[in-house]
Amino acid sequence: MLQFPPSTQKHTRLPKESFYAQMNLTNELKRSFVEDIESIIWSNILTSDSLNTGKSDVVKQIDVLNVSLKKRDCNYKIFEAIEKIIPRHLLFVLKHDNDVQLLVHYKEEHENAKNKYRILQCYKTEWEKAENVYLNISGLDLERIYHNFVYQIAGNKLQKEPEIDISEAVDRSIEKEKIRKQIERLEAKKRKENQFNIQIEISNKIKELKKIL
Repeated sequence: MLQFPPSTQKHTRLPKESFYAQMNLTNELKRSFVEDIESIIWSNILTSDSLNTGKSDVVKQIDVLNVSLKKRDCNYKIFEAIEKIIPRHLLFVLKHDNDVQLLVHYKEEHENAKNKYRILQCYKTEWEKAENVYLNISGLDLERIYHNFVYQIAGNKLQKEPEIDISEAVDRSIEKEKIRKQIERLEAKKRKENQFNIQIEISNKIKELKKIL
C-alpha cells in the first residue's frame, strides 16, 4: 500500500474552483473538472526536511495530490493543466473506487525563467488495487528521489542506464514513442493495402523502425 512518512502529511482539501480562477481553461477542460473529478486533496509535502535527506537546488519540494475520480476514463489533460500552474514538482495519486494509478509529469525548469517549467513527458502506471500500489522513496537528495519516482512510474517506458542522466533518458523515450506510433500507422496502412508489392515495401519500413527500438 502506498504510504508516506507521517512527517510529510498535509491533508488539505483543494476546492476545484480555486483552480478555475488561475487557469485559462477550454470548455472541454472545465467540463472535465466537473464530470471527472470528485475531489483533490493535497495529502503530502515532500521536502529535504520532512524526509530527512539532502537538499537540492533543482527539486525543492514534491507535492502529492490525491485525486478522487468519478470515472477511470478521465481527461488526463486536466492534470497537465494543474501541473502548469503550480511551480513545484507534483505526484498525482489517482483513485477510483479501490483502484489507484500513479501519474507524474517529468518537467524541467526553463533556463531563463525561474519557477517556470516545461513538461517533457507524462508517465503513469496501470490501474492497480490500492493494497498493491507501492512507491519506493530512495535517493540521497530530493532531486534523486523525484527522478526515482519518475523511473518507477514510467516502468519499461523509461530505461535507467548508469552513464545517462534522466533528461537524456526521457528524450530517448519520447523518440521511441514517436517510432512506435509510426509503426502503428504503417501497420494500419498495410492492413488496408491491396497491392502485394506495396505491402512488402511497408513491411520493410516496419522492420527498419523496429531495429531502432
